[in-house]
Amino acid sequence: MKKYFFLLLFQIGTVLSVTSQVNVVFIESDDQSNQAIGAYGNAAMLTPNMDKLATEGTSFMAAYNMGCWSPAVCIPSRTMLFYGQTLWKSQKINKENAPKAFPEILRENGYATYMTGKWHAWGKSPKAIFDETGSIQPGQLKTYNSAGGHITDITGNEAVEYIKNYNQDKPFFVYLAFNAPHVPRQTTQNYYDLYPADEVVLPPSVVDNSPLNKNVKYQYAPDPLKSKTMRSRVQQNNAMVSHMDDRVGDIINALKEKGVYDNTIIVFMSDHGISFGENGVAGKVCLYEPSVTAPLIIKAPKVKSNHKIAERVYLQDVNPTLLELLNIEVPLNIDFQSLVPIMNETEKARNSIYLAMFDDQRGIISNNQKLIVYPKTGDVEYYNLEKDPWETKNLIKDKKSISTVKYLLNELKDWQNKTSDKTSLSSIYSNYLN
Repeated sequence: MKKYFFLLLFQIGTVLSVTSQVNVVFIESDDQSNQAIGAYGNAAMLTPNMDKLATEGTSFMAAYNMGCWSPAVCIPSRTMLFYGQTLWKSQKINKENAPKAFPEILRENGYATYMTGKWHAWGKSPKAIFDETGSIQPGQLKTYNSAGGHITDITGNEAVEYIKNYNQDKPFFVYLAFNAPHVPRQTTQNYYDLYPADEVVLPPSVVDNSPLNKNVKYQYAPDPLKSKTMRSRVQQNNAMVSHMDDRVGDIINALKEKGVYDNTIIVFMSDHGISFGENGVAGKVCLYEPSVTAPLIIKAPKVKSNHKIAERVYLQDVNPTLLELLNIEVPLNIDFQSLVPIMNETEKARNSIYLAMFDDQRGIISNNQKLIVYPKTGDVEYYNLEKDPWETKNLIKDKKSISTVKYLLNELKDWQNKTSDKTSLSSIYSNYLN
């Protein structure tokens, strides 16, 4: 009887040790701005499942992608995410010198790792990083309509099947990367019907028949911009997001059916946003808010529910955040910062956010004040984001702005030193700091 009692205790302890381990599902979309999710304030967006994650977790309302060295902005964003290193360090990563990606760190700490969907990062291949992979999609699809079905459905369904069929003792890490809502924006008519193009409301920074922004190199629309064209693109974009949201719902349901939903960390984020005419930009290679910010939601045990954080952070901060939430030591070569102290309200976010695109755009944000400088033209823009969140009024010529502009430029200079940014801003520094 005593032997049976101890055997029973051992079996119960084994079950508890397995079920108490936290699983992770990491969902990443492509080109999804903060405007394309209901939980971030757009009541016209139909994203009930993403909104559910926001209600049950913590949402970072001002999460930034640091920038890019490629017109495919997802490449630097995802390279920074996987390896945890800042922009110009990440630019030097290749398959020979790549440090451990965070899924590899999870694997070393007892996780089974799986990936399906889009891969568009420098460094190692998915098969070198993950234990198992599903269908790996390219960065740019020619069409979403494949022989096996719509790519959004394939990615979502493969993740669902992995979760449903998972039978190992160790916890799992699932990374699924949707190509949506990236072009070509193809889905079925029922999703387009949710957003009649003539009912789409564009923000005040979209001006009909206005010229394209001359300081932004990569533009994907005829000059001048037409509001009708932008409304049509927003319709297509939003339809793609709602289609993707249904697959997010499938993943939530699979976790619940498996009995592990409450013990699973779910991260939902996008790699960056996109502009549909705001500030004269049709694209994403710029430093205006619609393009350089994206959703970041963390639902996890012991993480506050229905919590919105307005402090400015980096999307790639989720790398060390995830490790800290799992009680895994963060490697010393990780440049980004864990968001756990911010979520716990024990620390504040960084004093400023540095932004950079190629060698022709630099930005800095601190205390709701934002400066964008263009090294090649010498143009400078200054916005008060608290009063003017859509960046419609450039205050650079306002005499009251002089001290703030100087402060921001000094912050930018410090960031250039910290990130080994070699782009010269000497003429701009000279004009405003002397």
